[in-house]
Amino acid sequence: MVFIVTAEEMWRKKCRSIATRNSKRIRRNSMLALGAIIFHSCAILNPSQDPVVPSSSSAQSVSGGIIAPNGSGIPVIPGTANTEQQALIDAINREGESFQYRGFSEQIPQPEIIEGDDIVELNYEQADLRIILEELANALDIAIVLDPSIDNRISIRTPPDRPLQRDDIWPLIRLLTRDAGILVEQIGDVFNARKLESPLPAEIVTADSLSDTGGAEVMQVTPLTFVSSEAVIQAIEPFLSPDGSVSQLGNRDLLIITGSEYQLNRINQLLMLLDADPFANQGIHLYQLSNANAAEVATELAEILLLIEGPTPSYQVRGIERINSILVTAPAARGFEEISRWVRILDADIQEQVEQLFMYRVKNLDALELADTLSNVFEDNEDRPFAEEGEEPSGGSMFDGLAGEAGQAASIDTEIASQALTALPSNAAVSADLALQIVADEATNSLLIRSTARDYRQLLTTISQLDVVPLQVMVNAVIAQITLTDDTRFGVDWSRIANDAVLDPISTSGVTDFAPNLGGLMFSKGFIDGSARVEATLEAIAQNNEVRLLARPSLTVGNNQEGEIQIGAEVPVEAGESISAGGLSTTNIQYRDTGIGLLIEPKINEDGVVNLIITQTLRSVDNSASGINNNPVFNNQEITTTVVVRDGENIVLGGLIQTDTEQLNTGIPLLNRIPAVGNLFSYQQDNTERRELFIVLRPEIINLNEEEGPQYAEILDRFALASELFEKSNI
Repeated sequence: MVFIVTAEEMWRKKCRSIATRNSKRIRRNSMLALGAIIFHSCAILNPSQDPVVPSSSSAQSVSGGIIAPNGSGIPVIPGTANTEQQALIDAINREGESFQYRGFSEQIPQPEIIEGDDIVELNYEQADLRIILEELANALDIAIVLDPSIDNRISIRTPPDRPLQRDDIWPLIRLLTRDAGILVEQIGDVFNARKLESPLPAEIVTADSLSDTGGAEVMQVTPLTFVSSEAVIQAIEPFLSPDGSVSQLGNRDLLIITGSEYQLNRINQLLMLLDADPFANQGIHLYQLSNANAAEVATELAEILLLIEGPTPSYQVRGIERINSILVTAPAARGFEEISRWVRILDADIQEQVEQLFMYRVKNLDALELADTLSNVFEDNEDRPFAEEGEEPSGGSMFDGLAGEAGQAASIDTEIASQALTALPSNAAVSADLALQIVADEATNSLLIRSTARDYRQLLTTISQLDVVPLQVMVNAVIAQITLTDDTRFGVDWSRIANDAVLDPISTSGVTDFAPNLGGLMFSKGFIDGSARVEATLEAIAQNNEVRLLARPSLTVGNNQEGEIQIGAEVPVEAGESISAGGLSTTNIQYRDTGIGLLIEPKINEDGVVNLIITQTLRSVDNSASGINNNPVFNNQEITTTVVVRDGENIVLGGLIQTDTEQLNTGIPLLNRIPAVGNLFSYQQDNTERRELFIVLRPEIINLNEEEGPQYAEILDRFALASELFEKSNI
């Protein structure tokens, strides 16, 4: 069947198509202009004029819920300052218009086809294009005038079993002439085919007038409205290969595109998609929050969308903290019903979002020190605003007037503390982005904490790890002296003694008989806990030395605290003399400590290793010399060291040697004082005694937080047994 379409009818259809496109463009431009005028009018409204009033359903939705649709389907955001602001939000919110693209196909006007045989067979090999065009024109029974300068030669052949239909002849003519650079123009009922002599395009058109051209190559001037020319050039260059071109006019978003009519038609269809109004073709919704923080809701909503839609969600979320709102964009006509539901959930009006005042009673630490520690951790967040119950978040500081409110009746929830400690693990990570203020009350050793319930629960995780019963160290000490002999005049060889104590251990099975006389020191092998380390050390020392026990103190010291043992006497020293106004002289006396001093500071780590900072001092009065105003002269020896020892191991401190010189004068009374012969009845001798002080320390960790750890009662029982053994030994 052959369809007959006259050139006049094709021309009328073309005109109607152009008129339709121009009409649509005019209507769209008119709508945009009208919308701009309306929006500008709303923006310049005087506050004294009547504001824009939303529908009654909108007003009801504001008071009845967080986010609710009104009659127009646009979500209403509660908490707006006035109806003008709500009107602006309504103007922003839109679903977006989806662009319907149905593809592109070239419409080629055809001459009237005379009914007849509709089968055409072609078989040409390097034939003159003029001859082929004449044959094809004869097949269509049309008149065509051929330019004599057409000298192209082509080969074309149709399969014997698949000849061309008559309807395919005119598209074939257009194809052959376009590829050969031949312009086909219709003048009345005659078609004129001529070769273009100039390389310049035959016509300069716009996208609206492109369909009116008949040139093989056309230059089109295309202004861009919404996108940059650089982005568009990269997208359309592949459609112009190999002979077309595109360039930008200066710094204006104006493109000069050169190509065939077919190429430009495809590019214009693509530009309709690229150069589109993003506000018109994309859904936009602004949600103003009433309770939650905009940045937190935006982050949580983005994570939810990432979980639901995958790594490239179609919805984009951005928090606007200054107005406490979130902006959500989506492809056109995607809808925001599900997003609105999630916003309602995340912006729920719950008690945890409201600032409250909590009291925490510190159990084991000093409240002032704990408050100072926590404040230093969270001090960077002091200026974060709070949302009071029933109020919008504001830019004011949360601490304004807190000092006067600490003693007032506030919302104090004592149950949250216990709930938080059981709900969170002890090693749970705590966010440092907490908005709170901490004030210590010395009278009750408590903390007053101003924060939301959520932040307070997180803070309790940190407090629960700090406010625990501190670890303690019980230091069992043995302080003794060794009288040095000629063999040990340079001091005791502690390395040899330590080796002897290790190589020759003593049985530790229970309490046995007393050890041999250790130069006046008797020790039980079951001393303290049955460990032989102390006894072995003392026995090794006493094998060749006279040992005298000076003290066996036991000191319990808190972790990172200092403990001191002082054994000796206080010696008065004249510090100065003052004379009053009446001439009365007063002597100032100070007392100086003498004897043995031991300062211990333990530091316990989680592995049961104790770092001990030990300072050992030995102060004595030098009887062989005298100071100013006959004040005594003091000898001072000091050792400061840091040692690392495991729980229950022993430490030996030695090396402090003291020399005492004594003049012994004895004789027969009265006779030893007779001049000249008194020496015959008296005896004089200078005695020098050298002694070395040594201390054996055994630290034992006391952890009252563990039920299986050593307790005070057990340790006291051990020392009661040791005391009994010492008493039996007359030490």
